[in-house]
Amino acid sequence: MVTRSSVAGIATGIWLLLPAAALSQGGSSFEQLLNQYRCPIVDRLERIYAKGNPEKFQDGYLIVDIPARSENYVQCIFYKTDKIICEAASGFYLNAPNEPRTMYLSADAIAALGRLGFSTGDSEGNFRIDLDVPSPPKHNAIAELVLRALHDAYGARAETKLDFHAPYAPHASPKCVPVS
Repeated sequence: MVTRSSVAGIATGIWLLLPAAALSQGGSSFEQLLNQYRCPIVDRLERIYAKGNPEKFQDGYLIVDIPARSENYVQCIFYKTDKIICEAASGFYLNAPNEPRTMYLSADAIAALGRLGFSTGDSEGNFRIDLDVPSPPKHNAIAELVLRALHDAYGARAETKLDFHAPYAPHASPKCVPVS
């Protein structure tokens, strides 16, 4: 049986290993994706978290999707000051409730999400991971989890256009805009 503490431990271990693994691959497709999109995700997470008490400000979420395949997304919401839940799309919500389901992730994609600590059952919703948020928050680790899920389960790469939806941080701040 997988417990919340074991999931948190797996996720923490993954977060500690991801940067070293990415660097050791010398420009791997995941490292390239991180270089392209880590700053815009971290920036938005920081601004969402800075908004304050999630129980008072309930739109503290970030959705990162692939516009060409908008059914492929990862979304996270701070639901307490020290808690965040992230979900990876399963296809469960793609169709109306009274219509037959038309999208399922491959077994390989589900296994990739499972290795990151996400739940692997999709019969009642999306794949989920519930995490403790330390003080100070580790926004880089959350961004890496989101990008790893998009990379491993949905095929996102550095050249893939990603869209961001966050009511408290709708646009990238100047710190993440490349200067030419």
